[in-house]
Amino acid sequence: MDFKSLWNKEGTSDIPGTKELIEKAGDLKKITRSKLIRLNLMLVATAVFIIYIGFNIDNEKLTTKIGIALITVAIVSYLAVYNQLMPLLFKSDMETSSHEYLNQLIRIKRKQDFLNKVMINVYFSLFSVGMFLYLLQFAMRGTFIGCILVYGLTFGWIGFSWFYLRPRGIKKKQLPLLNMIAKLEAVDEQLREE
Repeated sequence: MDFKSLWNKEGTSDIPGTKELIEKAGDLKKITRSKLIRLNLMLVATAVFIIYIGFNIDNEKLTTKIGIALITVAIVSYLAVYNQLMPLLFKSDMETSSHEYLNQLIRIKRKQDFLNKVMINVYFSLFSVGMFLYLLQFAMRGTFIGCILVYGLTFGWIGFSWFYLRPRGIKKKQLPLLNMIAKLEAVDEQLREE
């Protein structure tokens, strides 16, 4: 019961759009793969920039160095876990059985769930504490109103990202994968019945 044998099978009209469904699943993996590569590039560039700032700005306080370290640890830890999706996304699937292909998509979904539920919390926590500590040196140099403005804007953006952008992004990432898994499960069931 392979997808490839289904394509070669005569009279596949009783299973509508199977070839297109498999192609869409492949396209979904390609899109996820390109997003992963872009995220890697963006976060690595951010980490390099933060480290560069850390070495080139006169850090009078230890809190600034600790903040830079926490932000860098947040980025590196998120990337380390997120990049575990790479082998699943770069694996060639056209020769595997339909059941194995489904299992692979389900493994991708589970890994994304872990990233969305656990790692994003770790990332935001480390990043927020790191930003607080990093900005402490600069906020103390300014006025009280400037300090409130800097922290208000920074943590306002982090709050907006956490409460609005994060749930929206999670939903946007999960919906196509969940739909594809449901469609492939239906095809797999039809194949098992034959």
